This record gives sequence, structure tokens and C-alpha cells, in this order.
Amino acid sequence: MVDDEDMRTRRGFAVPLSPDDALTDVPTTVGWLAMLIVGGAVVAASVNLLPYWPIEHKRADWLIAAVMLPAGGLMWVWRKHAPHWTIHVGLVVGIWCITWSVWAAGADAESQASALFYGFLAAFASAFLIRRLAIAYLVLVGVMYLGALLTHWQAAMATQWTVNMFAISVPCVVISTLVGRLRNLALHDALTGLANRRLLEEILTFRINNARRDGRPFSVAAIDLDGLKRVNDNEGHAAGDQLLKSAAAGWTSALRAGDSLARIGGDEFVLVLSDADLDAAKSAVQRLREATPNVAFSAGVVCWNSQPLDELLRRADAGLYAAKKTGGGRTVSDPTAPWNSALAVQ
Repeated sequence: MVDDEDMRTRRGFAVPLSPDDALTDVPTTVGWLAMLIVGGAVVAASVNLLPYWPIEHKRADWLIAAVMLPAGGLMWVWRKHAPHWTIHVGLVVGIWCITWSVWAAGADAESQASALFYGFLAAFASAFLIRRLAIAYLVLVGVMYLGALLTHWQAAMATQWTVNMFAISVPCVVISTLVGRLRNLALHDALTGLANRRLLEEILTFRINNARRDGRPFSVAAIDLDGLKRVNDNEGHAAGDQLLKSAAAGWTSALRAGDSLARIGGDEFVLVLSDADLDAAKSAVQRLREATPNVAFSAGVVCWNSQPLDELLRRADAGLYAAKKTGGGRTVSDPTAPWNSALAVQ
């Protein structure tokens, strides 16, 4: 999972996160949560149908099953159209039902095993939500569990609460750490540490949505090193890799907060510049050249103009190819824009 800040940051990448963001797409997240809720309904019904230790309020488990089964079924059926808040509704309902089950079990310490089902929902939050929200749900679990125990309070329940919360929390920490590392590997280029193509799509989607909502401009530059093949052929691939790493490090040092740099393959990079029109974007590319005087590259720059993501990247690539055709080491801005009568070359 990501860190606790509202900003996910890594070298060359910074995208603000909404507190409601899931780390996986909403339909997938809702689908997994629906399966957990349906599973909980089956467990709640089974304690009345299968041999089980005595429960003070057996009807409560039937009511829990009656609530969770249709709720989980509806979430599964409508998962592809579910809004993000469905995730939080499902988690709150699930935690409330488990708390009700803990209360229904009574004062017998053995019957409090139902509290361990909190762990499934807490683990789910750790795997699918940003860390701040996962911690919030873990705290909610602890408070709700303690509240259920207080209705039948005995001195031994303090130990019971502590042991169960430890058993719930430790796996959540492990899951959170592993998911964070896996996500980091999946979204970043192994050689340079920059964002990869998949993360670039997230960045651009965020910028487009932000621009549509607030009218804030942003620009994109497609960048390609000049002469990397020659370096690989003459000096070896290790020298080529070192050139890529040096270029990435130098360019990153020249970026503003909020700008993003991605390596999308080979010697191809994409620079996303927040709050930047075409002139500001060209100035930013010039800063990259000044930061790495020994690195020759060509660039195509385009300012977003309400076009889809694919069209935006196609226009930036068109500028890059035009720069290559003029001999490289140049920046060509928005050659396909209707308001440009000629190529703007820097």
C-alpha cells in the first residue's frame, strides 16, 4: 500500500490521492467485498444449522444472515456499476454485523471466536484501500468489538480483546506492507525508478479529470534519447543503462513539485507537467536540457485541449517524430493542433 500522506510520491511522480481512493478498480474491489459478505452470511446461518456451542441470542445470527446475504448478492450483481462509496457501506455493514454476532454470543469467552471474523474485513481494507483508511477501519473494529464486550463485561475480556486485536492487526500490517511493495514494483520502472506506462495512465487520467473539473491546464512532452543505440553498440548495454539512469536522475532534479516523469520503454519517456500551457511546457523541457548537458534528446510537446488520453499521447508522439526528422536535439510543439500553421521548433 501507499504511505500515509495525501500525496503518493516517488522520484519523478506525485499524484494527490482522494481519501476515498481504492488501490484497485472499484468493480474488482466491490466484487471481493461482496464475496466476503456472502461468506459471512453463510457462517452466521451455519451456527444455527450445525453443531455449535450455546449462543445466548440465536435469532440474532438469523437476522445477520438475512441482512448480509441479500446485501452481498446485490453488491456482486451491481459491482460493475457500483460507486466507490459502496465499498465503505459494505465494510461498515459487515463490521456492524460481526459486532452484533459478538454481542449475541454472550459472555462465554469461547463464544467470542466470532470476533476473529473482524480480521477478514480488516485484511480486506489493508489490501484494497489506502493506508489511512485501512487504519481507520482497524480502529473502528477495535472500538466496536470493545463495545460489544462491554455489554457482557468480565475481567477476562480485557485479555480476550487484547489477544484478538493483536491477532487481527498483525496480518493487516503484513498485508499492507506486501501490497505496498508489490504495487511499487508493478507501477515503476526497475532501471530508473520512474513511473512506468501503467502508472503514467493513472497520472494522465488524474490530470485530465482535474483539468475538466477545475479548468487547470496541463501539458505532456514525449521524449526520446538521441544516440542510445550507438552507445549500446559501441560501449555495451551497461553504458546504455547508465546513460538512462543519469538522464532520469538529472531530469528529475529539474522537475517542479506536481510534475511527473515516466519511462515507457527503451529510451522513451513521457513528461506530464501540471498547470502548464505550451510555453511553460517548452520552458520545462529546456530546463531538462540544461540539467543534463551531456544527454541529447528530442521532444514533442502538446497542451491538453479536451481530447482523449490516446489522442493526447499521439499528438505528443507526432511532435517527437517531427523533432527526430529535423535532426534530433530539438523540441517540436503541437504540430497537429489546428491553430498552428507551422511547426514550432526550439
